Amino acid sequence: MMQKWRRIKLELYNLKTQARKIFRRGYEDLTMLIYYHDLKKQFQLLIVNTNNLLLLKKEITRAEAFRIMNTRS
Repeated sequence: MMQKWRRIKLELYNLKTQARKIFRRGYEDLTMLIYYHDLKKQFQLLIVNTNNLLLLKKEITRAEAFRIMNTRS
């Protein structure tokens, strides 16, 4: 299952899940995104590379999401 996720482009993820992006931060050749799904009331943390290939997908809590978004770099 994890191999399938790694091949999915970010645009397809947006269409498939109907979640909305609420945060984005780039670090060199990786990008961290947080999506929120209104119907399921869940937050997803995504890490993508420069080709927009999904490297990591993890469900996180609301508190974790806001902690990440409020962290200053």
